[in-house]
Amino acid sequence: MGNNNPTPIKQAEPVNLAEIQRAQESYQNAVRIQEEETKRKTNALKYNDDDLLPEPMAATERKPDAKTEGSDPSNPNDPISLSFKLKYSSLQVNSASETVEPALFTLKTKNVTGDRAFIDLVCVLDTSFSMNGEKLRLLQDTLQFYLLPLLCENDRISIVSFSNLAKRHTPLLRVTKDKIATISQAICSLAAKGGTDITAGMAEAIKIFNDRRHRNPVSSVFLLSDGIDPVALAGVKSLLETQKPKDNFTINTFGYGSDHDPSLMSSLATLTDGKFYSIETLSTVNENFVHAIGGLLTVMGQDATINIQPLKSEIFPNIQIKKAFGGSDLWNVSDGAYTTRISQLSSGCSRNYVLELTIPKFTKELNDQQREVVLAKATVTMISSNGEVMNKECDLKVNLINEDEELPQQQADKDLLSNYYRVRAAEILLEARKLADEGDYEGGRKILTNFTEELRNSTVKDEFLVKELLEDILAIIEEMHPEQYVFFGKHRLYQQAECHLKERSNLNSKKGVNMYSNEMEREFVEMARSNKRSEV
Repeated sequence: MGNNNPTPIKQAEPVNLAEIQRAQESYQNAVRIQEEETKRKTNALKYNDDDLLPEPMAATERKPDAKTEGSDPSNPNDPISLSFKLKYSSLQVNSASETVEPALFTLKTKNVTGDRAFIDLVCVLDTSFSMNGEKLRLLQDTLQFYLLPLLCENDRISIVSFSNLAKRHTPLLRVTKDKIATISQAICSLAAKGGTDITAGMAEAIKIFNDRRHRNPVSSVFLLSDGIDPVALAGVKSLLETQKPKDNFTINTFGYGSDHDPSLMSSLATLTDGKFYSIETLSTVNENFVHAIGGLLTVMGQDATINIQPLKSEIFPNIQIKKAFGGSDLWNVSDGAYTTRISQLSSGCSRNYVLELTIPKFTKELNDQQREVVLAKATVTMISSNGEVMNKECDLKVNLINEDEELPQQQADKDLLSNYYRVRAAEILLEARKLADEGDYEGGRKILTNFTEELRNSTVKDEFLVKELLEDILAIIEEMHPEQYVFFGKHRLYQQAECHLKERSNLNSKKGVNMYSNEMEREFVEMARSNKRSEV
């Protein structure tokens, strides 16, 4: 007879949690050591394998002694023009108290056609696991079919990817017929895996720029990410401080999809005066890339510094700048003078800066020699595309009227008023965003609605810029609800504030391409949109 006794079940060994934890820690340490070793080897490499540039592009040394003084409005070949003005050309002195007057400084660049400066472009691309699938495919198509065709054989491009680690797929290669296949192969090889380490990707880009043997006149990074990296801003700031980039370059950032951090991506772009693009729908990535390329291809000046300082006089010995719109993100302040920087200045554009001057009270009688006074001076220093140092100055002059004299009827300057509303709109948009982030959507809608009423009742309500501001704010009010705000309203609101403050186009607004773009940027975006329409 068989044995009817059941086979005893073998008891499982007791789980040793401490041993499992030690094994996990050992594995994590091994991964960390491997990553550190990879970084060490990468840092030891010299990225001096960039393509040789043809003469005369290989020689891009500045000419420090070549200077241009002043700005001649009658000279049609002058690449930039300056203006500085108050709301009214005449100002009545006040013996009772000081007054505050808005002022507008404008720098305009000529729309230059023909020869352009060539570029060195490093594309730093997020290939973390969240980029898998349609996101990565669209990015690869955009690089191959939209970006590369806009570059010429004297432009150079390098492809860098990053997840937990960064990898340089190509050195800076000229976009020539024999190199396009290599560049395309590198783009096609991109694969999504791992986490997000933006600092690792940017370390590669800075190393590429610092180690290159040759230099094109214009350098830029295209940094794209769809995720969140809480230590990226501190990491990239540290890189810029410790690696000491040898040449001027911009970081243009692209926030991909609804999960990216617009505050982070905007702050990264601000570090080098670059542009931030929030890409709401994946199908518009090509429009954003070609718009950014259009700006680079029209760079006609770099390292532009604008210094604005009040000028003390016998009439106003204590005149001061009370405020410069944009705050510490835009201005550095020293001894009462305000300084801002434009890393790369494109042709066919306008930069407008709004300030408020505190005009001291004046208790005496003006004589004829005292009726014209200079309140402030603006100085612009810039490196032109051919390496020359340009210096230009512009005074803020005003005609003074005695207090007991009749003030003539004056027409308020429309440019000043329109730009005053523009920078105020940026501040109000950021205030509304803060309220919405705290859950006070009604409060955000209220301050935006109040501002729209002010715009509708303004004397410049029919000006193009003011009409565009009104349209943008009304669209944001509609999105100031929990569902819309969380998914796309937050990103759009942030970028709208940024674009109006710094006069940067936002491709997500209905007419945002035309508001602050130059001719080539508009042309490239329309070309990308036309190509998509023809594909449907």
